[in-house]
Amino acid sequence: MTNSAFGIRAESEELFSAARLRVALCYSDCHSRGGVERVLSEAASHLSRSCEVTVIARSFSDRGDPRDAVKRQWLGGTRYPLGLDLPGVRRRTETIVRSRQWDVWAGFGVQAPEGSVVWVQSVHAAWWEETRLRRTGWRRFVQGVNPFHKVVLRMEEALFRSGRYRRLIALTPRVRADLERFYGVDPSLVDVLPNGFSSGDFNIGLHRTYRRLLRGKLGLPEDAWVVLFVANEWERKGFLPLLEAVARLKDRTVHVVAVGNLPKAFLLKQAEKLGMSGRVHLVGSSEGVHCWFGMADVFALPTVYEAWGMVIVEALAAGLPVLTSRCAGAAVAVKDAFSGLLLEDPTDVLEIALGLEKLRAGVFWTGAEIAASVSEYEWPAILVRYERILRASV
Repeated sequence: MTNSAFGIRAESEELFSAARLRVALCYSDCHSRGGVERVLSEAASHLSRSCEVTVIARSFSDRGDPRDAVKRQWLGGTRYPLGLDLPGVRRRTETIVRSRQWDVWAGFGVQAPEGSVVWVQSVHAAWWEETRLRRTGWRRFVQGVNPFHKVVLRMEEALFRSGRYRRLIALTPRVRADLERFYGVDPSLVDVLPNGFSSGDFNIGLHRTYRRLLRGKLGLPEDAWVVLFVANEWERKGFLPLLEAVARLKDRTVHVVAVGNLPKAFLLKQAEKLGMSGRVHLVGSSEGVHCWFGMADVFALPTVYEAWGMVIVEALAAGLPVLTSRCAGAAVAVKDAFSGLLLEDPTDVLEIALGLEKLRAGVFWTGAEIAASVSEYEWPAILVRYERILRASV
């Protein structure tokens, strides 16, 4: 056992023996099909071992750990598209936290109730600035009239500039700098803590269990080299440039498998235009998203903006080489040429294609070495620190 692992265990035992903190964790939904939703689920599971935990959300995963003693508080309310329901989510959450007795409550988005410890997963204003610089024509127009962005930016302003929070946690120093730049947040009030991963779900053993099973389910040839893409926000995260890059490769055994809530008909039509019919597989969103990491050869996420990118670390934990952009917060976990490659310009189709060709030739580390390189991001190490922040905020 390493000293760091011993330190984590000792700290966990110390927290377990402390007074049982009453914690409410608040977000729209709690499940394993999205990034923030998965952070909430992992945090609730971990904290329940030493705290009295209630999760306040509109929906919950059917997949749970029987050892967890997490209480569920259904938020209710009508769902509306384009973020129009987010103000209502915040109001209903605030009503609940005012009516109950909790020592501290924590949020994960702009709908966090007043007085929350907010784990800031991204700053929408920074994303808005970045994408407005890159978009032109009709795509820029559509973004400008989409009410979702106006709702989120307005709620973000109200949350951060007015100081409605108790404490802030930023995924990276860059996110902390964005909070200061866009909303004047005092950086001394912001802790920095990245997202983690579950080694029980993401490990090199996934290959033995799922490689043949899921390839058979999709009808992939035995010699297929599979590029995995996992995201719901497919446009920002570079799915179309990735398809164009794969279409440029001379190797016709390269297949792309995409997991997420994607517009299937539209993207398959784009694949057909690129001459990739039969080589692009859209499998939808999945509670068991970790299974798909077991059938792939490489993971790609050519994102133009990514505050962190939990799937990047999860792919590495599964032993997969990663191709992603330097702007992703989790790019710090990728060791160039050893565990993957980093893109300078994620919109450059030629650069993506060259990166894929290099990864096809191989990286310096084995799958086991790639997986070991991200051990510091395992959830127990991250969430012990998260609990300390919550306790210090009471």
